[in-house]
Amino acid sequence: MKQIFTLLFSFTCFVGFSQTQKEVVNGIFVTFPTTVEYRGNTQSTTYIGKTENCLFMSLVLRNAIPNYAQYVQAKKKWTKAEIKKVEDAFLDNAVKGKLYYLGSKGTITEIKIGEFRGRKIEYSAVNPVNGERGKRFSIMLLVRDNLVTFECMYLKETESAKTEKDKFLNSIKTNK
Repeated sequence: MKQIFTLLFSFTCFVGFSQTQKEVVNGIFVTFPTTVEYRGNTQSTTYIGKTENCLFMSLVLRNAIPNYAQYVQAKKKWTKAEIKKVEDAFLDNAVKGKLYYLGSKGTITEIKIGEFRGRKIEYSAVNPVNGERGKRFSIMLLVRDNLVTFECMYLKETESAKTEKDKFLNSIKTNK
């Protein structure tokens, strides 16, 4: 009985204290299953976390929309359908560029998190960690003039990896 209690306590501590919630851009949050490494410069910000099953990443590409001030002014005169059409074209081209660069085809789904439009992508690509082709999952959001991407790459294709991936991607939240 003591061993079971110790095991449960250790598991609870590991799960409860290893998670790290990050605000990756103003008002957009994600919870990593581990502590994260931060990298930033004037064009982008990256958060990276890793478990034995998956590699997790969030990338914020700033100033992704050229002439954003003019775009904001133009949007004031457009209908919701026109705004959606422009934002969808931007997102679709970002996805096509990503998949083309990786030499992959994927399953693409339109999504919306809070007020932000995005795309959910499932695809395969060569894993830079082990050199093998594996499953990858992305969510891309257009957040003002930022393109925010959340990535999960399987290191091992297991049920634990799927659970970790689902938990990570489902943790994306907005306070808008």
